[in-house]
Amino acid sequence: MSPSIRRRLTVSLLLALFAVFAAGLVALYFAVRDEFIDSFDDALIAKARAISTLTTVDNDGRVRLAFSDRFMHGFDDDEARDFYQLWDSDGQTLARSESLENESGLPLKSGSLDDPEYFFLHLARGKPARAVGIEFQPRRADKRSKVDTPTLRLVVASRSEHLDSELRELLAGTAGWAAGLLLAIGLLVPWLLYRGLKPLDRLATDVSRVDATTLNTRFATSGLPRELAPITTTLNALFTRLEESFERERRVSAAMAHELRTPIAELRALAETALKWPDARPPGTDEDALSIATQMEALVTRLLALARSESGQLAAAMEPVELSAAVQRAWQPFAAGAAARNMRCEFGLAAATVSADPALLQSTLANLFDNAVQYGPAGTAIRVTGAATGSGYALTVGNEAPGLTAADVAHLFERFWRGEAARSGGVHMGLGLALVREFAHAMGWEVSARLEPSQTLVITLHAPLAAP
Repeated sequence: MSPSIRRRLTVSLLLALFAVFAAGLVALYFAVRDEFIDSFDDALIAKARAISTLTTVDNDGRVRLAFSDRFMHGFDDDEARDFYQLWDSDGQTLARSESLENESGLPLKSGSLDDPEYFFLHLARGKPARAVGIEFQPRRADKRSKVDTPTLRLVVASRSEHLDSELRELLAGTAGWAAGLLLAIGLLVPWLLYRGLKPLDRLATDVSRVDATTLNTRFATSGLPRELAPITTTLNALFTRLEESFERERRVSAAMAHELRTPIAELRALAETALKWPDARPPGTDEDALSIATQMEALVTRLLALARSESGQLAAAMEPVELSAAVQRAWQPFAAGAAARNMRCEFGLAAATVSADPALLQSTLANLFDNAVQYGPAGTAIRVTGAATGSGYALTVGNEAPGLTAADVAHLFERFWRGEAARSGGVHMGLGLALVREFAHAMGWEVSARLEPSQTLVITLHAPLAAP
């Protein structure tokens, strides 16, 4: 089971903040530690320079140090804290402080006056100390003397217990601050994340309460964090589509029950009559039963075609088709029915070869002609026209529709939808135009409908022209 967003954020933020604060405190500790050591070193170099200025060379080349431990505080304390030792260029000791009487001597390490060498050491009995070593040339006792001035080396040391104590206190204080800050971060980050993600938790709880019976739920988009507003808007749009889909399925289920109820009742009545009075059965009973069964079969067949199309199982085998010939072939089965209603079909097609699936095109045109013949008023004309457009070919089928309104046009391609005036006939199932749309889309065509001011319904198929 993958961790939650809250847990991942908590762990990531805690690790990041711990690392940042730890790095900051470590940097702060070393910066303050260096300041303490620098202050200690400044005092050391000041003592070393003071001693170096008191060192002179006589006319005979002898080095003299006019310095006594009593001259500087720290060298003559009851428990000496400062020490020095002076060497010549050969490493021979020239002078050392009285405070070194119990010491074997100081380490000989030195740098220049501009770049002294600082180092830690331990004195007798393990006393910690810090020292500075320098090389310098003493001044001549007689400025007129021509004697060469040798290079001397001086090491001055001071006990560093106080410095070590301050550094330990600094380390302990830094560690205490680090522990306190890390504890505060460990408590604050989860709490802040809990408060920050609370709107998301509320949204998740609200979404979990939505089911098929509460698809009309809509979430408020005002007052939400900016990041949740798009999610809420998308969820509202999703629930709108789901609600429309469920409502459409309920309408389809009700329409299917309505369409099947009448033929089933008729079949039952015919069967009961045949069983009750077998010798007195009317001669047309079998024809009536066959007609009813054929009507029910046509309904199921069309529903299966719609289901296959909507699930993407309706594959189109596209090839070049001469449109005028295809329209004429599709019209032939409906010519007799149109003539019986004193209707005529007027053709005005520009020659064109389109890319289509012949079988799907035939079914598409058949459903259009069937719709026009069945719903067009008797004695009117059906007009079939076609012309090339900038993007392909537009084929239109128009018939008068006096009972249709502009609001009805939006529902023409819905399954089982029919105008109120058409419901009384009982021979149409309201699936023809739905199949037209699905078959057209399967071929990559577009279909649209419009109601002209003359109450003429015009359905247009937009087809791509076949490649030469």
